Amino acid sequence: MSDTPQAPAPQNDAGGRARPLIELAKVVTLPLVTLVLGYWFNASLNDRQQMDTNTRLYIEMQGRREEADSNLRKDMFNSILQTFMTRDPALRITSEEVIRQQTLSLELLAANFHESLDIAPLFKDVDRRIALEQRSTNTELRQRLESVARQVIERQLTTMSDVGSVERGDAMASKLKAESAAYLMFGARAVQNPAVNPGEGTSRLCLTMRSDDGATHHRQFTLDVTGLDENQREVAVRLVITKPITDEQCHQAMLDLVANGEVDTNFSVGLFDFPMIDNTRLSNNQRAAVSLVALTKDVLSLKVAYFPSSRASLKDKPYYEEMTRQLVGRQQPEK
Repeated sequence: MSDTPQAPAPQNDAGGRARPLIELAKVVTLPLVTLVLGYWFNASLNDRQQMDTNTRLYIEMQGRREEADSNLRKDMFNSILQTFMTRDPALRITSEEVIRQQTLSLELLAANFHESLDIAPLFKDVDRRIALEQRSTNTELRQRLESVARQVIERQLTTMSDVGSVERGDAMASKLKAESAAYLMFGARAVQNPAVNPGEGTSRLCLTMRSDDGATHHRQFTLDVTGLDENQREVAVRLVITKPITDEQCHQAMLDLVANGEVDTNFSVGLFDFPMIDNTRLSNNQRAAVSLVALTKDVLSLKVAYFPSSRASLKDKPYYEEMTRQLVGRQQPEK
């Protein structure tokens, strides 16, 4: 039997036509993709350059503004300070006019430099000058001077209360004169103790504050008034502060203040002592301050503040060991 020749197998025309189309698509798409990516890259680069330019311009404007403000404040400070340091003998003005002029200068200093300058000595010097001479206007002059000081104290305490605690306590000044001691009556932050009636024994406070890392700290405070100097307008106090404790411990009325104590100090505080300047250093870069906010013949009022050192005055620089502890703590790897 002779072999019959086989017909060749038909080729896949569809596959053959598809390959040239794919190659054509590659040729057309590659420049298009390159064009789109190049446009996107250039647009992103331009946006970043524009942002950097705007940032540099903003920083430069802020720097010039701060420089102008600093120069103005420097000139203002020098001009105001001359009021206290020099007096032209050719100017025939009375001592009362001098005091009024100095009180006005103190108002300007207090409004602009209370966070960076210890202005308490200037207040005390003007108050001393008022007391040296017997005038019918002495009461009005002293009230004006004390009003300026109270405004500074309240402004500083408001700044501290944003991240810390401020609590007011009141005591009977008449009782202090009779018994040489007075116990303060505090408000909502007082630790409840059924064994001690308000104003008849030492009250305890539980104060809290937030640190820069967001953690909440608790300490227990006691504050007693141990003396009164009516001439100097100051009160003597005893302040006891525990180390950082838990919230539960902080509200314990019988907490052992000796075993948990960190500060036990006695000092005097007057109407011209400002909390940002006159405060007590605590561990963990924290501060505590006591401010006298009212003093009459019947009642005296004190405020206790617990706050981070970042809210202290600009002149209150941290110790080297505090900065070292902060730097080391930030570099420690998280476990």
